[in-house]
Amino acid sequence: MASIEGERNEEVVGQLTLEQKARLDEVMKQAELSLQSDELLNKAAAGKLLGNNYIAVSGVLSNYSKGPLTLVAQHQYSGSVIMDYTNPIDAADSNNNPGRGYFIMEGDGSVEAAAVYNGKNNKGDQDCGWLFGFNINKRIQPEKMSFYAVCGRMANFINPDWAAIKIKIEHGGHIGYYPDPKTGTQIYGGISKDPKTGRYSVSVAFYGA
Repeated sequence: MASIEGERNEEVVGQLTLEQKARLDEVMKQAELSLQSDELLNKAAAGKLLGNNYIAVSGVLSNYSKGPLTLVAQHQYSGSVIMDYTNPIDAADSNNNPGRGYFIMEGDGSVEAAAVYNGKNNKGDQDCGWLFGFNINKRIQPEKMSFYAVCGRMANFINPDWAAIKIKIEHGGHIGYYPDPKTGTQIYGGISKDPKTGRYSVSVAFYGA
């Protein structure tokens, strides 16, 4: 996998256009809504019996591109999968309502994972990849929530270097954003937490332009 650097999370928020800020706000709104998932509520309640380090994570994936996205690679650093990533994720409809995908994970003290989706940019002239990864770690204090995202030509995402990606994830903040000028693709994401429970939510949005 070629080396691509994602934007450094909170540092870029002040540099975003109004449209980009709106997209990031929508991502975090979806993360907050995902915290209300009945399945996640039930897992979090059951997990409390296992101790204070239990983590329940839901994910919502929003595809705003004009074509479907296919999962082509994934890696689980810690924790386990309860419901795997949706594959494929439908394209946005004619009203620009996104196709939705989901996942649920759990872990004792930490959940860390990464995935790559493949599709076309909105022009339809380039094969593209969107990569995201996240880490939630309660074994260290203060607890760590970090997110990493990058996108671009699919050739850059063949044979991902998961060890290098792990380092980039763990150097991130709780939100992330990356625009690729060559393909026009963009990716946004972030992590939300309900401080009263063991619930966390990861939200990611994929754009073809």
